[in-house]
Amino acid sequence: MTLICVVGMGMLVVSQHYFTQRLIELNQQRDLLLRMGQDLLQMRRHEKDFLMRHQQEYFQLFIERSESFSTRLNQLTPLISDYDMPMSQLGNLAEGLDEYQQLFQQVVALQTKIGLTPTSGLLGQMIDTEGELLSQSYFDVGSNALIQLDGARLAIRDFQLTRNNYYATLAVQSIELLAQERNAGKSEQVNELLSVYKETVRVLAIAHQTLGLTHNEGLVGRFRRQAHNVEQQLTLIDNALQPIIENQEQKVKIYSISIAVLTSVLLILILVKSFATFHRAFSNFVMFFYRCKRQYQRMDPRKLGFAEFKSLAELANEMVESRQAIEERLAVVEAELAQKQRKSETS
Repeated sequence: MTLICVVGMGMLVVSQHYFTQRLIELNQQRDLLLRMGQDLLQMRRHEKDFLMRHQQEYFQLFIERSESFSTRLNQLTPLISDYDMPMSQLGNLAEGLDEYQQLFQQVVALQTKIGLTPTSGLLGQMIDTEGELLSQSYFDVGSNALIQLDGARLAIRDFQLTRNNYYATLAVQSIELLAQERNAGKSEQVNELLSVYKETVRVLAIAHQTLGLTHNEGLVGRFRRQAHNVEQQLTLIDNALQPIIENQEQKVKIYSISIAVLTSVLLILILVKSFATFHRAFSNFVMFFYRCKRQYQRMDPRKLGFAEFKSLAELANEMVESRQAIEERLAVVEAELAQKQRKSETS
């Protein structure tokens, strides 16, 4: 009985330890996925901060978060391989993250080309060119050339505010008309500056179009869609992991209950058998003492189920043998006394 208890408890402890380890590993994966989701959320935050403020520090924060995401993804891969989960999901996630990083780097590079501040990049070049044009006597206050130039500048600012291609086209056309005018007071330097100005505005408009005139167009639209794609892939992995965790938890319950029930059944059977053996052994002792009143009967210890009863049976057998020996000696003494009594009577 003790052995059955020990074996049952041992099996229960071993199964609990095994499945607990499995659950710990699965929960570690869930924790990694949760942290990866937090990393991705911070990446999206830094991405929006960069697009809003045009500061390089947000790009650096984005890179740090993306490296953290990649590190957690590498930690997740060996854990996932131990379960029946398609490794293609992790591969797709890694590829999606890489594409997302590359697209954002292209956005940063293009925004840097456009200008992170009003005085850098194409914006700074355009403003410098406007300053040089305004310093020319051809664009003195009240001149028709200044009115046309101001119209082009206004169209450019409208394009920057509204991201409407109409204003970019209007600005380029205004500069072309200004450049085509023939005037005695117009110097060659003015023509060269107008040519540079027009080309700068044209390249600036193209850069904005490539970047995306709305949130869903151009590079911005592409990397936003890619970010949503990475989020969906993370969700798919989490959804695929949830049934495995539930299955492992169910296995823990089933195995624990099964082992406990099996151990209990075995113990009950052993108790029933032990009770039957005890009852039989006790009955044998009762019958033994009952018969010992009339005859010298001995018990066979091998037929008794418990070691204690076997020891008692041996003591009982010794008692019977001792009683038999005493009675035999008494019989001999009585016979001798009877014989001596007869001799004395005859004499």
